[in-house]
Amino acid sequence: MIVHAQHLAATKGALASTGILAALPGSTNTVPGHVRFSLDIRAPLDATLDELETALQRDFDALARGESTAFAAAAPGHGRPLSVSWQTDTVSPATHFHPDCIAAVRDAAHSVLATAAAAAPSSLVREITSGAGHDSVYASRHCPTSMIFVPCLDGVSHNPTEYCSPEDCAYGAEVLCQAVLRYDKLRSAAA
Repeated sequence: MIVHAQHLAATKGALASTGILAALPGSTNTVPGHVRFSLDIRAPLDATLDELETALQRDFDALARGESTAFAAAAPGHGRPLSVSWQTDTVSPATHFHPDCIAAVRDAAHSVLATAAAAAPSSLVREITSGAGHDSVYASRHCPTSMIFVPCLDGVSHNPTEYCSPEDCAYGAEVLCQAVLRYDKLRSAAA
């Protein structure tokens, strides 16, 4: 189910991850009688999340019954009745940041990285969608907002091994400074 959720989400431009997995009774060489896992599904559009949730509930039930032809390898006729229950703990609607703020960050990033072209090519500037509940999600309800991300070693973040080089931190700080100045200039021109 976890692997299927990750695969199906990826086909829809979304992300599904499991951070909590509990198998009871949780002893070596014992087939668990109960398994509980978290499933965090993120996508840029709320409709995609709704579609994924509906599809995964349907597919999980089919897997539990051993009836799904789409998952023949995953559900090889286990012979014992299984059941699935689904509990939605939190729904966070997609947050779309202010286009002027996004443009200020994008332009600042291109400018900063063009200055340091040898060390950091401008191909590193990408617009991404974050599904995490950063403070900016809540700030955006009150004022124009966007976010800046800096690259982490091997793409690992939110993990004890996360590492961002001092150079990339400096680029990020410079992008932030220039983005604020660009947005301030835009606001002044509009006033």
